[in-house]
Amino acid sequence: MPLGVFNPEGRGYDYTSARKYGLKAMGYPPHWPSRVPQTGLILKGRKHKTWAMTAAGEEAKGYKITRRNNRYYSFRRPGGV
Repeated sequence: MPLGVFNPEGRGYDYTSARKYGLKAMGYPPHWPSRVPQTGLILKGRKHKTWAMTAAGEEAKGYKITRRNNRYYSFRRPGGV
């Protein structure tokens, strides 16, 4: 895989998609969002050090992460919170 190309199974973060949707790091220390609110696109690779926290947070909010094509998305579960 060429350098700079996001791998949804890897350890990285999709800064290109985050910026495309106008997302940025917030807080201190700065933290980038895990999901694009408009589309549900998950921006972290599955081996990212905080993937488990993202999955738990999505579950707690009534969302489920699923794979579509070559990317992961999070959508509200029917009857979700």
